[in-house]
Amino acid sequence: MISREEIEHLASLARIELREGEVESLQKDITDILAYVGQVESVVGGAAEPVLPMHHNVLRADTLRASDDQLAGKEAPVRAAFPKQENGYNVVRKIIQKDE
Repeated sequence: MISREEIEHLASLARIELREGEVESLQKDITDILAYVGQVESVVGGAAEPVLPMHHNVLRADTLRASDDQLAGKEAPVRAAFPKQENGYNVVRKIIQKDE
């Protein structure tokens, strides 16, 4: 069973205050949860390979377009729409401000 001190330590880490009855209730609940996790772990085993998601984010390389690409040269009109540029970056007006 998880000790009272461990429950109080977890509560302090989570920055919550617990009453007397809550500590005892959490002792029982957390002990039951840990026992269940132990059962699941024994069935699954520790040697199982992690399952990768079907979809994942793949970023393309940031390369220049080939001269025969249909979109080559189309970036210039977009860049011209930005009135201000600094160090190769387009500068936009700040629209979100923190209220003080």
